[in-house]
Amino acid sequence: MPTEYKSIKHGFRLVKTFERPSTELVYQLQQMPAAVVSDVQGRHFTMSSSVHAITFPDRRIAGPALTVKARPGDNLLAMKAIELAQKGDVIVISSGDDRNLSVWGGIMATMAVYRGIAGVVTDGIVRDVEQSRSAGLPIWATGLTPAGPTGLGPGQINLPISCGGVVINPGDVILADEDGVVVVPRADLEAVVGRAQQRVAVEADWLEHIAHGDFSQLMHTDEKLRGLGCEIIE
Repeated sequence: MPTEYKSIKHGFRLVKTFERPSTELVYQLQQMPAAVVSDVQGRHFTMSSSVHAITFPDRRIAGPALTVKARPGDNLLAMKAIELAQKGDVIVISSGDDRNLSVWGGIMATMAVYRGIAGVVTDGIVRDVEQSRSAGLPIWATGLTPAGPTGLGPGQINLPISCGGVVINPGDVILADEDGVVVVPRADLEAVVGRAQQRVAVEADWLEHIAHGDFSQLMHTDEKLRGLGCEIIE
């Protein structure tokens, strides 16, 4: 075995670069509510409701996923991800839903904001919420703890991960707001943006009718309910 491979640990791998989507399409996606994007993707690619806004419930972010597979409760590669990230990236950390140690904290949040990182999403828990909020970093996670992480690894960067029940590849687009987090596969971004814009227009028309007391576009008639198998008793 070559000398340079003798010390490599299985499952410990770092990929420095990945293909990012169009910044214009990412911007257009960011104008859409996460709920709309979930709808137009057939409710697929929607993270578990356990992953929720921690620092800024009123913020909406969108950006390419820089993926991190962390050993539960470890931040070694999440820290490295800050160095590798480009402005506008979203660091997504798969932590196996660990409930004991944090994978992210306030010092890391301060560094991330300096690097222009759009936000952090993890199925793990985080700490230093006040410091992270003061730094201005939007974070979505499953909870909080005062307990700090280890920093030993191993782990992976920029390889496929599962976070919040969704498989994410580097460069897929994360959209997160107060409702939760959805993922848009990079190859589908343009089509999803188009469908989401159409859906927003449809909902605006619904609201215009509702404002005038007309609910007919949304209410099923008795005939349609019967057609679905509903027994209606007068």
